[in-house]
Amino acid sequence: MQWLTLMSFAIPELLALGVAFALLAGNARPGAGRRLGMIGIAVMLVASLAGFALNVAQSFAFEAAGGDIQRMVDVLTSLRVVLNVVSLAGLLTVVSGLCRATRETPAP
Repeated sequence: MQWLTLMSFAIPELLALGVAFALLAGNARPGAGRRLGMIGIAVMLVASLAGFALNVAQSFAFEAAGGDIQRMVDVLTSLRVVLNVVSLAGLLTVVSGLCRATRETPAP
């Protein structure tokens, strides 16, 4: 049952990133903007999957933990901050690609 709960938190973000990647791959014109957008989405996808894996590891660790839970919480919190920074970098890469692609669009 706990797996279903963990997956219910991860699925919306993973689904949105998958749709974004498919839209970008299928509808955007080839070029530097599209490439940056796809790199950014891939970075965000990796960060999201790593966050899900971290949640699963935390679940197992808390079940198996004996006494020093506070140290484990500190380490997991630090890892979550790093994953958020990685996801932020992915988002900034997507926005950079969008800006580049809109600058490259010829005026009508």
